[in-house]
Amino acid sequence: MTNVQGIVVQQTRGTISLTKTCTFSLKIGTINKNVTLYVLDHTLPYIILGMPELSKYDITIDCSKQKICQNGKNLNKSQNDKNHSNDKNKQNISLHISECKQINSHCSQTTEDQVNPPQSVTENKCELRKEVKDIIKNFDSVFSKDKYDVGALRVEPQRIVLNSDLPVSLRPYRTSPVEEQEIKSQVEKLLQAGLIKESNSPYSSPVTLAFKRDEGKKTRLCIDFRKLNALCKSDSEPLPLMDSLLDKLSKAKNFSSLDLASGYWHVPIHPKDTEKLAFCTNFGLYEWCRLPFGIKVAPAIFNRLIRRILTKYKIDFACNYFDDIIVYSSSELEHWKHLKTIFEICEKENIKLKLSKCVFAQTKISFLGYEIEQGKVSPNNANIETIKKLQPPTNVKELQRFLSSVNVYNKFIPQYAKLRYPLNQLLKKDVKFNWTNECQDAFDKLKETLTTKPVLNLYNPDVICHVFVDASQKSVGAVLKQPDASDILHPIAYHSRTLRDYEKNYAITELECLAIVDALDKFYYYLHGQKFVIHTDHAALVWLKNVKNLRGRLFRWSLKLSMFDYKIKYQKGCTNIEADMLSRHPVSHHLQHAVHLLDINEIKTQQKNDNLCGPKYHEVKDVIVIKKRNLYKIVVPFSLRLKLLNQAHEQFGHPGVQKMLNLITPQYYWPNITSDITEFVKHCSVCQLNKKRKQKRFGLLQQVPPTSTPFECISVDTVGGFNYYNSTKKISSYCD
Repeated sequence: MTNVQGIVVQQTRGTISLTKTCTFSLKIGTINKNVTLYVLDHTLPYIILGMPELSKYDITIDCSKQKICQNGKNLNKSQNDKNHSNDKNKQNISLHISECKQINSHCSQTTEDQVNPPQSVTENKCELRKEVKDIIKNFDSVFSKDKYDVGALRVEPQRIVLNSDLPVSLRPYRTSPVEEQEIKSQVEKLLQAGLIKESNSPYSSPVTLAFKRDEGKKTRLCIDFRKLNALCKSDSEPLPLMDSLLDKLSKAKNFSSLDLASGYWHVPIHPKDTEKLAFCTNFGLYEWCRLPFGIKVAPAIFNRLIRRILTKYKIDFACNYFDDIIVYSSSELEHWKHLKTIFEICEKENIKLKLSKCVFAQTKISFLGYEIEQGKVSPNNANIETIKKLQPPTNVKELQRFLSSVNVYNKFIPQYAKLRYPLNQLLKKDVKFNWTNECQDAFDKLKETLTTKPVLNLYNPDVICHVFVDASQKSVGAVLKQPDASDILHPIAYHSRTLRDYEKNYAITELECLAIVDALDKFYYYLHGQKFVIHTDHAALVWLKNVKNLRGRLFRWSLKLSMFDYKIKYQKGCTNIEADMLSRHPVSHHLQHAVHLLDINEIKTQQKNDNLCGPKYHEVKDVIVIKKRNLYKIVVPFSLRLKLLNQAHEQFGHPGVQKMLNLITPQYYWPNITSDITEFVKHCSVCQLNKKRKQKRFGLLQQVPPTSTPFECISVDTVGGFNYYNSTKKISSYCD
C-alpha cells in the first residue's frame, strides 16, 4: 500500500495520522457484518470500536475480568473454563480483513468534524442515511474544516458604540510558560485565518485561558472585556420566546438541528471600531476584525443578523435560537428540500456549519430542555432520570428540594396538586415532620408519573380548543385541551392559582366566572381570534352572554369576555375532574427550585481525581461534604463546577445571580461559589443580550405654562453635595 497524506487527529499525548481505510468482516456474538475502519500508523494488534457501535449492539467490556458481554451474556468464557471451551471462543469472536484501500485526496483535508460524523437519521432506514450523505456531499463547502475556517456574513460591518471616548487600557495578565505557548499558538492561527490583525490601538483588554470541558484543560482563549463592556451601549434585541418556538413545531414530523461554526466570528466589524476590540498578550497587541466572544453586544448583533437572513429569504420552516438553527418539516421529502434550501442560503451568505454538532432528519429531537416529536413535547430524559434516583426526604429542607425539582415539570403532571397534597401538609409552619405511609405513597406516585414520560400535545391552531374550568373557596383551576384525529381530547397546558384575600368573599357565581376570566388571561395567546368551548360545572354561567342588566364585576368581566368567540357548555362536576382538582389543591409557584444535576458516581470519581482536602471537609458514604448551617453540602471538584453552572443556567431558563444561588447552594459547595456564580451569570451571552436593566425609566420633561400673576407658580428644588469633591453643602433653588 502507498502512503498518502491522511487525517491528523490531535490527542493529549501527541498526534495520530490516519492514512488508509480497511474493510473488515467482524463477528462478535450475534454481530456478523462488514465494517470500514481507519488504519493507524502504529502497528498495534487491536481494533477500536466507538461508542455508537458498542451501544447499538449492547456490548459491554469488563477489562478487570477479561469479559466481553452482549445483552448480559458472556461471549468469552471465564479464565477457569477457557481450557474446556477454547475452540468455541475462537468461533464467537473473529476478525477478517476483506478489503483495504487508501483515503482519497479529498479526505486529506478532513478534520475532526468529518472523522466523527453526526448521527443523521434513524438507524433502520439506510436509504434516508444515503439521502443525507448525498446532500452533505453536494454542499461540502458549507461545512467548516476546523475551528478557524469560518465564513464572513455578507452584511454591512457592525459598529461597536461606547458611552465614552476615553480608551480602556489594561496590562496583560501574567501566565505560565505552558499557557503562554497555548495563547501564542492560537493567536498565530487567528492571524493566519484573518480573524485578527496586529494593532497599535489605545484600547487594550487582557487575555486569559478558561477551562474547556471536552479537552479537560485550560485551552479556551478568552478576552477580559469587562471594563469595555461597562462603557458599551446596550442592544435590546429580544430573546426568542421558548413557548413561541415550541408552538411552531406542532405540525412537524422531521427535524434537523444545525450549529454554526464559531458563530460570532462570522460577523465583520467596521474598520473604525476594530481598535476598540484590541487585546494584549505578553508578546504583542492585536485587534479583532470579526465579532469576538465576550463583548456585551455580541449576542444581540449575532441573533439579529441570523434572524434577518432567515426573514430575507422568507423561511417559514426554520427558526434560530442564536447559533442553533432548527429545520422542521411535515414529511421526509419536504425535509430534504428544506435542508437543501438552508444549505443554499448558507452558501450565498457565506455561513459555515460545524458538522459534528449537526443532527439531521430526526423524528425526535432535544430542544431547549425538552424532547420534541410530532405534535408532542415531553421532559428531558436526563432530568427525569436524576429525579428517579432521589431518595425519600428526611427533613423539611429535603422535601422542599424534591418538590421544587418536580415542580419544574408540573405542567406535565395531571392532578399534580392532588398528588402532592400530603407532602404540602409537612411544609406548614409549626408542623412536626412525620413521614407517613401516605407521604411515601405520594412521593412514589410523583416519581412514577414523571418516569413514565408524561407528554403534552403541542398547540395546533387549526384544531378547536376546549377549556375546562372550575373554582373552589381556595383557588381556581383550568385545563386547555385539543382533540386528536379520533376526537379524543389531549391536554395542552394546566393552570391553577390560589385566591386572593378579597376574592374569597365572592359569591359562587362570581368565583366560577373568575375561573373563566383567569383561564382566558392565561391562555390568551392560544384562544384570541379562535373559536373555542368553555366547560364549566356551574349551570348559571351558560346564560352569561344572554343575561341582561349585569352589574358590578360580572358586567366588567362580560365586557372582557366579549372579545373572545366562545361557547359555554355545562358539565357536571363529577366529570370535570382535572380542573376540579387543580382548583381545590392549587399549585404553589413560589417554592424555589432545587437542582439535581450531577451524578453521585461522577462526583465520587472526580473528587478522588482532584484530591479534595480541607480541615472542615467530612466524608459521608464515600462523598466529601461540608456542614453549613446544619446542612451537609457536597463539595464540587474543580472539574465539575463549569458543568454544574452550565446545566443549572441553561435548563432553568437562564436565571439571575440570586436564583442561581438558590438553585445550587442548597446542595453544592466550593470555595468562592458566590463570586463564581456571579461572574458566570454576568458573562452569559444569552443574558447579556436579552435581559433588560432593572433601572426605572426617567420621567419626561414638560414645559411649565406661563402664569398671569407673580408667585402663582413656584418651583422648588434641592441640590446635594457635588460628587468627587467631598462637598456636603445643600443648595435650595427657587424659581418663579
